[in-house]
Amino acid sequence: MKLPLLQKYLKVKGIDLAFLIHPDSNITYFTQMEPSFAFLLIYPQKAEFYLSLLDLPPKLSKIVIKRVKKGWENKLKDGKVKKVAINKETLTLAYLEKLKKIYPKASFEDISFLLKELRSKKTEEEVKKISRACQITDKAFQSTLYQLERQALKTEKEVASFIEKRFRELGAEPAFPTIAAMGSNGAIPHHLTSPQKLRKGFLLLDFGARYKNYCADMSRVVYLGKPGAEEQSNYELLLNVQEQTIAQIKEKIPFSHLTDFAKEQLGRYSSYFIHSLGHGLGIEVHEAPSFSERKNKVQDGHVFTIEPGLYFPQKYGLRIEDTLLYYGKTKVLTKSPKELIAIRPFS
Repeated sequence: MKLPLLQKYLKVKGIDLAFLIHPDSNITYFTQMEPSFAFLLIYPQKAEFYLSLLDLPPKLSKIVIKRVKKGWENKLKDGKVKKVAINKETLTLAYLEKLKKIYPKASFEDISFLLKELRSKKTEEEVKKISRACQITDKAFQSTLYQLERQALKTEKEVASFIEKRFRELGAEPAFPTIAAMGSNGAIPHHLTSPQKLRKGFLLLDFGARYKNYCADMSRVVYLGKPGAEEQSNYELLLNVQEQTIAQIKEKIPFSHLTDFAKEQLGRYSSYFIHSLGHGLGIEVHEAPSFSERKNKVQDGHVFTIEPGLYFPQKYGLRIEDTLLYYGKTKVLTKSPKELIAIRPFS
């Protein structure tokens, strides 16, 4: 996963090595495994993956695997190293102090910006894994609709548990804790799924599968019972905005412009849209590109979400979210239907 590009950067900048320490997700990016504990040393000409004895080593062609043993700090100690690259966004102060002892004459340079840039543009293999995660997410949603129609699920927690169980049956894991939010709970974007009983009203679902370390993210809303005219109208407004915003995507358009467009289309309801329009995703469910940085623009290889929402306090919340790939054109990877599904009867 773009290891040679990082090594080329180290060589050009005269950096002796990059030192990545668990739980830095970049370790998973370069090794394609999620270790229980590990650190990764990347030199301009080689790479060494120090792995716990508790983990089965992966098969890697360009990285030498070694075992973490007691006293590893002393074995790595090197007074000749002059410059070390680190990821300031994940390196703890405690480990920085360790590195200063291991490399007492070294200066430390942050390369978090470079790691984000490398990961923001997905390879063909990464796209395949994300696409599979999205397919599993879609299948879990269809299964959930069937269970809701049977009225086999009675609470938010039962809905969330069913979705996550379905992920595992399909060979994946949850990318994040599933959100199932009934009625007024949906007005809280990061609602903690509760024992709240299902009843008439909007049920907001935010969920995604994680397949071979890569994430999907999707939000759908279903109505339990028959929606009123205002509820139907508000949902259709949000759906139109989401689809129109997706239609605006093109190469080099700033993500901030997409946000501005979505808010403009929401009109007087824009004050009820209280979070970012979307985010990049891959190994992490939130990663580069960031919509909040106005300099960031859509580029080939970007995978990201578009997820406008409307949140009416004490009433209900609506969010429609898809995972998208841009490569010359926009491809929606989550394919579940988005028209408002009403499940009746429901009291």
